[in-house]
Amino acid sequence: MASRNPIYLATFLTGLFLSAAITTAAPRLRSPTIPAVPAGPEIAPLDATSTQHLSAHIWMIPGYPNIPIIVGEKAVLVVDTGLGTAAGRVIAQEAKRLGGDKPLYVTTTHFHPEHAAGMGGFPPGTILLRPSVQQQELDIDRGRMLARFREHNDKALTDADYGRPQLFDTEKTLDLGGVTARIFWAGPAHTHGDTLVYVAQDRALISGDTVQNHATPTFLGGGIGPAEWLNTLTPIARLKPKLVIPDHSPPGPGVAMIAAEQDFLRTLIAMTDQARKEGMSQDAAVQKVMSQLHDHYPNWTLNPLTADGIRRTYSAGGAS
Repeated sequence: MASRNPIYLATFLTGLFLSAAITTAAPRLRSPTIPAVPAGPEIAPLDATSTQHLSAHIWMIPGYPNIPIIVGEKAVLVVDTGLGTAAGRVIAQEAKRLGGDKPLYVTTTHFHPEHAAGMGGFPPGTILLRPSVQQQELDIDRGRMLARFREHNDKALTDADYGRPQLFDTEKTLDLGGVTARIFWAGPAHTHGDTLVYVAQDRALISGDTVQNHATPTFLGGGIGPAEWLNTLTPIARLKPKLVIPDHSPPGPGVAMIAAEQDFLRTLIAMTDQARKEGMSQDAAVQKVMSQLHDHYPNWTLNPLTADGIRRTYSAGGAS
């Protein structure tokens, strides 16, 4: 091993860390996975005029969601499709501007429409990659999520197109030429099929909804609570990325962002357990813990669906 260069060693160790991330088999989903939730927000059209160059190989179109584009010497990978065909077309044009006529790959961080329903905007020959568990979740719940988002985004989703993916189990590595993108499923968090991308050469992690920057976790996957989400973060933290690129908040320092989210989840669990031990009802515990979290994390965006995480923790504690 001593004769091998540092880049080889870093890549080898990264492979070990990611192997640890995917030792759990992906679940087989057979029933609706999302709870009843309010209508999705109105989403502004995607605008590529403010594309940011984040690292040696990664650009990002900021928006809802952020769209990372990884450019290699041989091929380009886009992460997420935007909301509907018009958004997908904007992304595809920007990918061509950055990467020319190189082969184009797309992967999706999860099945929600603003991340996966824009494949109609990409040119013929684009290769879509998606883990099987995410596709199962899409097949089960696409109707419910489309209805949720169409309430405020009907025009954008009139031609929703989720594409025809090449499926993989838990991990797929792309050699883009001078840079590799490792697409992997590490476990349930925001959804059952959350998918991340690690670019070892840039020490960058594209985290989807799994890790956000000063924004609380959004619990939308049925049955997934803070404990399961925290479990998924454990192998991800071992990567020690220099940069994390989330989908609904700004990019930031990777190690610090992951540690902060772990701290938030542990704090939520501890506060909820304490409220239950004090004999509070579930509704009272939710109200109290939401207030405590707001005070404890004053600079964070506190998503209302964080309350579902409190309810799931309360119920799990009561069942143990």
